[in-house]
Amino acid sequence: MSELDFSLEDAVLRRLLWAMPTGLYVLGSTGGPNGPYNLMTHSLAVQVATTPRVVAVAVERDARTHELVSASGVAALNVLRRDQRAIVRRFVKPVDDIEVGEDGRPVMMAGVDVALTPAGAPFLTSAAGCLELRVTDAVGFASHTLFCGEVTAAAAVGELLAGSAAERTAEILRMEDTRMNYGG
Repeated sequence: MSELDFSLEDAVLRRLLWAMPTGLYVLGSTGGPNGPYNLMTHSLAVQVATTPRVVAVAVERDARTHELVSASGVAALNVLRRDQRAIVRRFVKPVDDIEVGEDGRPVMMAGVDVALTPAGAPFLTSAAGCLELRVTDAVGFASHTLFCGEVTAAAAVGELLAGSAAERTAEILRMEDTRMNYGG
């Protein structure tokens, strides 16, 4: 006999879903080769395949990022350090504060230095690492679309590559490091 009582009680669902470990990222998007561009706080991301390497990101259908990723088929998943938790708050709403360089490419968004991945999605130059994704599949749900993206490029700072696996991941920002409760 099981000691678990199954139900769809909201309090039970919330506690169990919150107990699942999740990272807190910034997802960069573009509408095409010349923009527009956006960065958004994001928590619904997971690696779903190893050959090829595929990362899935679930994006709310009403989000500007959804429109841009749907149009261009590319995104950039920024991995942050725990000491960068304040940065994610800058991207909880669509970014309208964008500074561009002489070449027309963004150099700063919401007061944070950015550059573009090889495919043209914005990334935070201060991020611990970044994965460039090329969308290969998209699955729609009522509130979100799950974009599956093959990793086409990756970059990481030295400290993310050094030390043991536990040391490397210990300093990566996670949802539980903030008071935020959703980032999709």
